[in-house]
Amino acid sequence: MSRTLKVFFLLFLLLCLHPAVLSAQSQNDVASPSGKKLIVGILHDPPYLIKEKTGEWTGPNVDIWKNIAQDLKIDYELKEMTFEGLLEALKTNKIDLAIEAFFVLAERERQIDYSSALGSTRLGLATLPEKIHHPWWMAVSTLLSWGTFKILGTLCLALCVLGFLLWLIERKNNPDHFGGGTIRGIGSGIYWVGSTLASGVCFGINLKSLPARLLGLVWMLLCAVALSALIASLTNTISANRSMVDIVSDEQLRNMRLGGIRESAESITLKKLGGKYALYDDEATALNAVLNREIEGFLYDEITLHYYKENDYKDKISIFPTGFKRIPFAFGLPKESPLRKKVNYALLSLMEKPDWAFLLKRYGLGENFEEIQVADMEKRKNRHRN
Repeated sequence: MSRTLKVFFLLFLLLCLHPAVLSAQSQNDVASPSGKKLIVGILHDPPYLIKEKTGEWTGPNVDIWKNIAQDLKIDYELKEMTFEGLLEALKTNKIDLAIEAFFVLAERERQIDYSSALGSTRLGLATLPEKIHHPWWMAVSTLLSWGTFKILGTLCLALCVLGFLLWLIERKNNPDHFGGGTIRGIGSGIYWVGSTLASGVCFGINLKSLPARLLGLVWMLLCAVALSALIASLTNTISANRSMVDIVSDEQLRNMRLGGIRESAESITLKKLGGKYALYDDEATALNAVLNREIEGFLYDEITLHYYKENDYKDKISIFPTGFKRIPFAFGLPKESPLRKKVNYALLSLMEKPDWAFLLKRYGLGENFEEIQVADMEKRKNRHRN
């Protein structure tokens, strides 16, 4: 081999081993390991993934994936599937990635791999508006309960007894107010006791004897203490009822017939929770089951439920948070996928940039998919398109 050929051969080897060349080769391997486009699974799951009437896909997950694909120079095609179809395709390696917001669950970790978490959310409950009452109505119900009637009965008995005692004491020394017959005299005593209970003073009827005034003073002190206790009790009742409505307890959920989506995190929660439940193929079917009173509530991702409440089911459903802890969610990949590290690197790089906050804010979401501003989602989305 001539000296010139040796020099060219060495230059060729150095060029092949150059980091930039290796990086480009690596990216080409990511884009098409078998000479084909990557198959990316997707489904209509607002507000994360939204299929417009034109067939265009929008939503924060779509924008996140576009940024990752652009960074890695990935050539791909989107394939619409059902939720169950996405999971099955990931398990059998029929797709390379799914950009659905999969809840990160130990049970599912055995079947698929996850990207780094995109954010977190919690489970919410969708019901008919009148299913879970307003806290003030619950306070009124408490006031009309048997316990309240027992208290009122005790007060009425006290009014009658004290009114009778005042008549016995005052009938001779105070005939102007407690004279004129037994019924009129006792009635005056009851009126004095009742007026003092309600306002702390009684105009028009005066007590003249010392025993009556001492009895009246003790009654007024008791009234002050009783009213303070009653107000405190009512305040605690209203606060407790408001908390109970703001966060639906496990016991309330267990006593309701609920709905969930097949193979979802909610279906696992429903099984562990116990009680009656039904599983559906998609959110629309489950929400319509709520409207048709086939089920009492639909347990699902709170962010998605708020989106439906502000759009397709406006004024038709109410959304309540549950006491379950927040659950992280991420993209799904097949087990041992060579894409995982590269996707995670690109995703974490995006999260470290200011673009991440702007991307989520565009859809009314906080940095961790919190601070849901559902009322502005549609406006922000339309503004972004324009």
